Amino acid sequence: MKLSNGQRLFIGTAAVTVAASAIYVPGASAATFTDVPAGHYAEEAIAYMAANQIINGYPDNTYGINKPVTRAQAAKMIALAIKAKPSHAYKMDFTDVTPAHGSYEHIRALTEKGLFANQAKFNPNEPLTRGQMAKLLVLGYNIITDDNDFIRFADVSKSNGAYKYIITIAELNITTTRPGAKFNPNESVTRAQMAAFLYRTIEFDKKRAKGLITYDAKQKRYVDHQKPAAPEQPKPETPKPEQPKPDPKPEPPVTQPSLAAQTIINVNAERKAAKVATLLADPALNRIAAAKAEDMAKYGELSHTSKTYGTVPEMLAKFNYKWKAYGENIAAGYSTAKGVTEAWMASPGHKENLLSSSFSHMGAGTATGKDGTVYWVNLFSKK
Repeated sequence: MKLSNGQRLFIGTAAVTVAASAIYVPGASAATFTDVPAGHYAEEAIAYMAANQIINGYPDNTYGINKPVTRAQAAKMIALAIKAKPSHAYKMDFTDVTPAHGSYEHIRALTEKGLFANQAKFNPNEPLTRGQMAKLLVLGYNIITDDNDFIRFADVSKSNGAYKYIITIAELNITTTRPGAKFNPNESVTRAQMAAFLYRTIEFDKKRAKGLITYDAKQKRYVDHQKPAAPEQPKPETPKPEQPKPDPKPEPPVTQPSLAAQTIINVNAERKAAKVATLLADPALNRIAAAKAEDMAKYGELSHTSKTYGTVPEMLAKFNYKWKAYGENIAAGYSTAKGVTEAWMASPGHKENLLSSSFSHMGAGTATGKDGTVYWVNLFSKK
């Protein structure tokens, strides 16, 4: 393989048996779906769902961004995201969902948790409504609801069964519908919208788990400690839709997938073509790969031995990462994820890592040096 000036590749592999640990699975790029344009509001969310096998696209390589998400699809997405599994003995009363249904176990898990009412019909192919979506997210992620309603919608009254759930996701910016406007609780949720709603809920849950967001029982609201404290707002006595409160600034979804995220999709595309099991994106490996790339960019040196963290196994140990096998591909000088992946595929050693059936997880990281050189790191592991 001929490399252009400034383009370099290195490879590293090893394997050792140690205790395994569970890893939460996280995001990649939606670039492989032909109907998800660059800059689409749900692009990063769809990438995350696809990389973590929470929801897949269609055989024609489309995601179906404008198709309504069905109740069964929504149940599967949320159950996979929260890792919900039913107990062995739990039985459902639904007559229209049999064990042969692809979402049967996911529906069973969420029904047992109380997200769905256990009754005669589940209606798996019915479109999920926006109101139902709000309820599923709040209950699925154990989000506290209260009566301190800072936000109101023109078409959501307190008599609506989903009222408290809708207001809660609005206060948390899980929905960015303008306060005072119409929420349209009975309209269907599209697959793109569901991905975006669920992705924002996952991000909220991550921050809550880290203590970056906590619930203030006195103020009856969640507080984001990464943002400047906002003054307490009085509860509106007579909300008027024609005089909505100022739109809070939502956390905008990342619309441009990172180079590192794109490599995960590209690698899995190559594995799929080679009929090798896809790799699960691993947040812990993502962090380690990013740190390694930043270290190489800092010193302008492409090497499997990091000046800061040492050899690959030493670095994995410093980050307390448990593994049974690992591999590393590194490169420098490539400007696109496609370019570096193609270069790795053209190099026998790198290709062996990239397509190895021994690995189950993957992490990716990139960093740019002072001279503009992009450094690439792919880490592979068996858990």
